[in-house]
Amino acid sequence: MTTRLLTGATGFVGGAVVLELLDRTEGEIYALVRGEDSADARRRLHEALIGMARGYGRADLETAIVTRTRAIRGDMARPGCGVDPAKLPAVDELWHAAASLRFEEEYREEIEALNVGGTRNVLELARRTGARTFNYVSTAYVAGSRRGDIAEGPAVDPSVANNCYEETKVHAEALVSGAADGFDRVRIMRPTIVIGHSLTRHGLNWSGMYGFARQMMTIEKLARRKLGTLLAHARLNLIADPHCPVNLVPVDIVARNAVSIALSDSEETYFHLGNSATVPVHVALDRIMELVGLRPPHYVTDPDCFTALDEQLDKGMVFYGSYLKNPKRFDLTHTEAVCGTGSCHAPLDLDEVTEYVLYYLRRQRAYVEKSGPIRTLHPVVA
Repeated sequence: MTTRLLTGATGFVGGAVVLELLDRTEGEIYALVRGEDSADARRRLHEALIGMARGYGRADLETAIVTRTRAIRGDMARPGCGVDPAKLPAVDELWHAAASLRFEEEYREEIEALNVGGTRNVLELARRTGARTFNYVSTAYVAGSRRGDIAEGPAVDPSVANNCYEETKVHAEALVSGAADGFDRVRIMRPTIVIGHSLTRHGLNWSGMYGFARQMMTIEKLARRKLGTLLAHARLNLIADPHCPVNLVPVDIVARNAVSIALSDSEETYFHLGNSATVPVHVALDRIMELVGLRPPHYVTDPDCFTALDEQLDKGMVFYGSYLKNPKRFDLTHTEAVCGTGSCHAPLDLDEVTEYVLYYLRRQRAYVEKSGPIRTLHPVVA
């Protein structure tokens, strides 16, 4: 029976992977969890997983969570993750899904310590526990500012990174691929922009699309305080390509395909965990802005026409800008070869995009739902 150890099990993607493993495999699953002591680490693990299971409509997994998951108190920022391998059983498969999602240059030291140094420490732990398989959860956006078709292959150029987060993930991938000779298999899995569960819409890590919605809420509140109801009629200027495809993928599909890859005999290393059905920028952004009480923006290519409020919006787009103007098509050949044709297809029509965004907005205390019917915008183009 395969013994598995995961980092990031209390996080968005890592937690979904644990639930998928509980559903499809047998045996105990160990998770590296920070905590004041072993009891606190166990409590944090079980509370996080049970909360996710309920949110994803899988309350039936609660018993398995309590009986089959084991918390190992540790910290990936420490050498060997601060774990005594003698206290662990022999590990067959190690999943490394933990990471810092920060991107700001001012936090570079912290981001590098977790994403690069942490990966080095987890690799050390994998070797010391005798793991034969190493599964690394990276990001499809190691592609950085590259455009067009993005192959499922090595990310060799950190200079194309748009921010510190992407850069550190490129370096972390290099560490993992460089250690491949020490394992029977290494898999580097790259999710695109992860959103909530495909059926319940529940999420955990409100970044990506949700972070953009949060920025729009801030702008709407600022504008209302300074300009009254002006932005209910006027339109902001936003630097973006309205036809740029946005690759949004539900978390359960990411987890399902990741586990299928891990259980397979595929000899490939790199896999995109994305959606073959993309959404044009203007569809997602227009709807998000409408839901928070703003008019759809004017899409522009330079800041010459910016007002003071446009400049404020642009400052908030530092992280999101590259995703809105560098069109990419992520190759899914390796993933579909393992998971099957259509396994990466999660159609997101306008109504579904609305549901995902509203699920998030309704959980924000500052959000006041706008009255009146939702206007029909542009059709989604896959």
